[in-house]
Amino acid sequence: MNDDDTDDLSFEEILAELNYKQAQRTLRDIVNNLDLTPRERQGLESDLEGLQQMLDKLEHQVVQIAVFGMVGRGKSSLLNALLGEEVFSTGPIHGVTRTSQSANWQVSREAIAGSDSQAIMRVSMKGFGSARIELIDTPGIDEVDGEVRAELAAQVAQQADLILFVVAGDMTKVEYEALSELREASKPILLVFNKIDQYPMPDRMAIYAKIRDERVRKILSEDEIVMAAASPLVAKAIPQADGSYDAELVSGKPQVDELKLKILDVLDREGKALVALNTMIFTDAIQERLVQRKMGIRDRRANRIIWNAVIT
Repeated sequence: MNDDDTDDLSFEEILAELNYKQAQRTLRDIVNNLDLTPRERQGLESDLEGLQQMLDKLEHQVVQIAVFGMVGRGKSSLLNALLGEEVFSTGPIHGVTRTSQSANWQVSREAIAGSDSQAIMRVSMKGFGSARIELIDTPGIDEVDGEVRAELAAQVAQQADLILFVVAGDMTKVEYEALSELREASKPILLVFNKIDQYPMPDRMAIYAKIRDERVRKILSEDEIVMAAASPLVAKAIPQADGSYDAELVSGKPQVDELKLKILDVLDREGKALVALNTMIFTDAIQERLVQRKMGIRDRRANRIIWNAVIT
């Protein structure tokens, strides 16, 4: 960023840019100066890989948006509606690049710690300028048990910059517990009430009010709740051979404009400051585990030396 660039930036934008650069330098120094023996690295492989992934994220200006929800809530359909293409409905192969009319998609799967059958799906897309947006689809939270669900939330939420939590009606206990776990990550969350096309307007507004005023009143604000219909079904008249018409349900235009505006508002308002903050929170947690690992091993080594001295 040179002096000409700063002329058009507000003070908050300049501060965010400086914080972003500082986070980048700090993380680069940590990665380049790790002082760990092979023994100390054992058991920390995922943490060390996470540091490198976070550095790559900063270097390439990647913004990560992760989606959570139960099976059947329309998570994948919602991401497809945001993309404007059927990307998440395909069976991806790790590392395969899919070319479409508008962008190049990098599709991959990532294993979930504690689960042999479930995986996280990531789709990277080119964003504005040199930035890139990464959309992350996760398994249904009811497809994994509580312990694995908590690990999944921690694994994805610690690096995500924005979380979309999708429901399709009044919230269940499992949904509330999962949302509460994600809220603890201190990341921006949008609660998406999807499939609103399946409810008459009075029922739709009653469910929305119940979610807002009772279910999530203590953990989310009204501004963090948005309604959508990722894959609405509309009735279409189909002419028959006898001249009559038969009604058939067909896919209509996705109703996700409000959600898009909410996402853009979060990214525009917090942008690089959010990414920088996420980086420092993630890095601090990893550094603490690295120190604990080093101290634990060195304490055991010291105890062995003392013990050997006593018995000789």
